[in-house]
Amino acid sequence: MMGALCALPVAVSAQAIKAPAPIRHFSSDEVAAIEMPDLAFDATPADAETYDKYFYFHRDGTDFDTAFNDLSECDALASGISYYGGGDPAMANYYVAQYGLAGAAGGVIGSAIADAIFGSAERRRVRRVNMRNCMGFKGYDRFGMERERWQSFNFEEGFGRVNDEKRTAFLLKQARVASGPKPSTEVLPR
Repeated sequence: MMGALCALPVAVSAQAIKAPAPIRHFSSDEVAAIEMPDLAFDATPADAETYDKYFYFHRDGTDFDTAFNDLSECDALASGISYYGGGDPAMANYYVAQYGLAGAAGGVIGSAIADAIFGSAERRRVRRVNMRNCMGFKGYDRFGMERERWQSFNFEEGFGRVNDEKRTAFLLKQARVASGPKPSTEVLPR
């Protein structure tokens, strides 16, 4: 009986972890309808200096479904705890329950101060690092890209979260690249 009671808090806390979304499968017609971004460009020394910001992923032998699933999973992980509106209501409820409305107000003020200190640029940098780590862990290579071409199939979040429809459209294009022909440019460090 005591062992069952000791396991109860663990079981209850484990329920907070969400199961991963099932892999989404695409037909060949759906994949063909997704625009393949133009990756060809003449790299300049100025471009090479920005490859820590502007890059894409590719892994040999990866099908589109797997690439989209990997990118979606890494995107979710790279987004981290939501800094944006629509964050986890459980955290807001925690502060209200523990500290009353003053605790909730303090959380809002604290978030505003943190945003002023870290700002948009830091959130973008952290997301890029997290995407690199996650996709590198999954075995994807990273390739540099010039900014203008990169923007045609990628997004950055600064002061707000990209809406889900736009986010999915970008991730679909990234999956075309990640599962497409092997790039002829130099592989960057993960």
